[in-house]
Amino acid sequence: MASIAIVGAGLSGLRCATLLQASGHDVEVFDRASIIGGRMRTDEVDGFLLDHGFHVMQTAYPTSQRAFDFKAMGALAFEPGAVLVQNKKNRSKFWTMADPFRRPFQGVMSGLNRFASPFDLFRVARLRFAVRRGKQADVFHGNNATSKEYLLNRGFSSAMIERFFHPLFSGIFLEDELRTNERMFRFVFRMMSEGDMVLPEGGIAAAPMQLAQRLGDDRIHLNSAVTVIDDTTVDIDGQLRTFDAVVRAFNPHQSKEKRHVWTLHFAATTSPLKSKHVLLNADVKIKNGLIAHLAVPSDVQPTYAPVSKSLVTITVVGERADALGLLDAASVELAVREEASRWFPEASEDWNLLATQHIEHALPEVGPEVTLLSDRRSTGFECGDHTLHGSVEGALRSAESVAQAVDAHLRG
Repeated sequence: MASIAIVGAGLSGLRCATLLQASGHDVEVFDRASIIGGRMRTDEVDGFLLDHGFHVMQTAYPTSQRAFDFKAMGALAFEPGAVLVQNKKNRSKFWTMADPFRRPFQGVMSGLNRFASPFDLFRVARLRFAVRRGKQADVFHGNNATSKEYLLNRGFSSAMIERFFHPLFSGIFLEDELRTNERMFRFVFRMMSEGDMVLPEGGIAAAPMQLAQRLGDDRIHLNSAVTVIDDTTVDIDGQLRTFDAVVRAFNPHQSKEKRHVWTLHFAATTSPLKSKHVLLNADVKIKNGLIAHLAVPSDVQPTYAPVSKSLVTITVVGERADALGLLDAASVELAVREEASRWFPEASEDWNLLATQHIEHALPEVGPEVTLLSDRRSTGFECGDHTLHGSVEGALRSAESVAQAVDAHLRG
């Protein structure tokens, strides 16, 4: 039985640990933090579950299907599609963009509301068919243009890109230009069309917690002053320990990652939405808005809020806030309340702020120069979404790849 140290108790480190343990190795996980999960954390505030950033789990991710038991998590799904809001003549207009393939009636009705032209709606259907054709790995082959260039090349109008794709994918990729590699766009769009966006009963922290439970609490050491010395040696609280292998499950350059996000959580008496959709701000790019999207997690998963209360979660892409000169929590909150109150008048006064989170290094950069076909490990065994692409899929897939490599290495 080989001894393995995994430094980092985030999603990737825990998944790597469970796989190596299942292969018969003696695995220990070390982390400087006081809790597991890395960026997948959930706080409880006044009976509300507040995820660090707006998180959902995608049931179509192949690695998630292997790693998690969604039923055991009590996961519940958002409605496929989205609601879009646009201000016209000082009035807010709401449009429902339902998935016509999974919600045929609602899809037909949303097609009649003319938020988008019939040509753009046809292009959406054609895009859905294109990304779902063939094997899943096929979406990672092809050109390396930006997401915006890819959409333009497929014939979408600038209005459709700015009013629909931009608020949706800027909130996913956490950047304000749709500069993310088109391969990443195709992958995410395929996953959204094949599966559901779900929330676990215990918040997003339930995902790493499920992995930790399989591993065993005695295998995880938190609050550890840990430094990797080399591929077999770790300094833990000032003591050198030697292992047969050391896995780096953390991003050594995280402080250089520039994609950041503001997430504001509000307690509301009632939900501002009439359906279990995410609300997209169609004006965020066209009219220099701020909010990318708004969700009510408690509409989907009742455990996110106390009885007779609703949790409203608002996402502001950091680059958009920077462009508007909003650099601190107070100014972001004020601007968010002002914008949200145009859609929902009660937002200005009746919504009680529970938390303003500024996640400064939320995602690694995935520009057009990144092919996404293989990880970007430098030396030794290293896993995490920074080695592949910024997503749960990237974190888990890199963990599986490194676990296989470590096991093969130790078995000679």
